[in-house]
Amino acid sequence: MYTLEEIILDQTFTNYCHRSNEEDVLRWQNYAKASVENEAQVREAAKLVIALNQMLKEREEKTALKEFRALVLAQKRGLETTEDAVSLTAVKSHPVNRMWYVAAASVLLVMGSLLFYRHQQQQKVELALQQEQQRYRIYKSPVGERLTVTLADHSKVILNSNSTLKVPHHYNKDSRKLVLLGAAYFEVSPNASLPFVIESSDMKATVLGTSFFMRAYPHESGQQVELLTGKLKVQKSYSSETDNNPEIIGPGEMVMLNRSVDLMEKETFDVQARESWIKGQLKFNNTSFNTVVRALEDWYGVPFEIRGKQQSAGKFSGTYENEPLERVLNIFCFATDCSFKIEKDKVIIDFN
Repeated sequence: MYTLEEIILDQTFTNYCHRSNEEDVLRWQNYAKASVENEAQVREAAKLVIALNQMLKEREEKTALKEFRALVLAQKRGLETTEDAVSLTAVKSHPVNRMWYVAAASVLLVMGSLLFYRHQQQQKVELALQQEQQRYRIYKSPVGERLTVTLADHSKVILNSNSTLKVPHHYNKDSRKLVLLGAAYFEVSPNASLPFVIESSDMKATVLGTSFFMRAYPHESGQQVELLTGKLKVQKSYSSETDNNPEIIGPGEMVMLNRSVDLMEKETFDVQARESWIKGQLKFNNTSFNTVVRALEDWYGVPFEIRGKQQSAGKFSGTYENEPLERVLNIFCFATDCSFKIEKDKVIIDFN
């Protein structure tokens, strides 16, 4: 989750506020849908961006503050060298300086508004978290590690890296409905009277008893469900303008959904590769750098950012079982002559 300052200073969020880039708009819409606190955060940040834009007339806050300080110092020096500097007439004779004082006052007003909104935002986020904790038991897996959860009905969930599972406190009493942000594998205990429903921002899967994998990270535009056993009904969790019909899939079939183009398709997938994932087995055999990066992004659920030239990145081989991301990256970067840094929302690979 970003801080309010990080969102406001992010150029992609400015594009979202002005609807100037479709990809950025989709990114922040998905971020807002991920949780109640995210939605409140985006709403307050948008108000601030619009206010800053209006009051500073597209001048960045840091630049305005720097100019304000310089103007105050310049004005002070001017007053010290002018005998009649304190007279009302002298002040009126400098309309440009007066204009700058008005602009400076606007900057101070924006700073005060920012503090006020930050306080409001913090209160709203705390309230949203309290309300969500009253509704759900929340499981979160850290970046680079998995988490196994056994539910009240003995259904098993393998929560992928950087993922969140929300389980209502009344789960298995009057319903079996969960919320997923990220990726997970489910082994569902049969119960014909209580269908198992897993829902993400764009997709909903309903089963009676089966095993399947679902991927629905907020930072990715596409979502997917892969079925290993049983039958599964998959549909959009939003109201589509083109097609709201569900897909019924069997073992070895998958559904891919991209909300940005409002398209849902049924395909097949590599069952053996997914079974290796369930067992925690990550295998590379003379695999190219780009393929390894894509596999690690998929495996650990975190995007990679590549910096520098990649001439030294050759082929890579290795087998890992339930290894944390940091250990895999240590071996990977030793073999490919690069360095890495794990941040809260991405991994940076540096060849410099």
